[in-house]
Amino acid sequence: GTALGKAPKNKIYRQYIDLELQLGELDRVRKLYQKWLQYNPTNAQIWVKYALLEDSLEESSRARYVFSLAIQQPMLDMPEVCWKAYIDFEVKHQELDNAQRLYEALVDKTRHYKVYIAFAM
Repeated sequence: GTALGKAPKNKIYRQYIDLELQLGELDRVRKLYQKWLQYNPTNAQIWVKYALLEDSLEESSRARYVFSLAIQQPMLDMPEVCWKAYIDFEVKHQELDNAQRLYEALVDKTRHYKVYIAFAM
């Protein structure tokens, strides 16, 4: 914990989260992800890892909430990673209406031909 306070780095967060996961301290893991996202909110990979953790714990509503926060971020280093993971999550859970709404929102947001093609398939 002291290392994060003095010199927060992505590697330290990852290792600390891994340790807390091994110990089964899920509340601590969630707090660490939240602090990590405060430190580095533009990192799409962190958002996706946090959401997928919640999904692996069968907390789909929490995962959906994390994904929805992620795609609302004004600045992400790779927003397409969050959008794709969120859509894949909804498809995995057979929430096809949600996946369709996400595709439609992404099409409106990006107007990119690759998004149109993916949506059409």
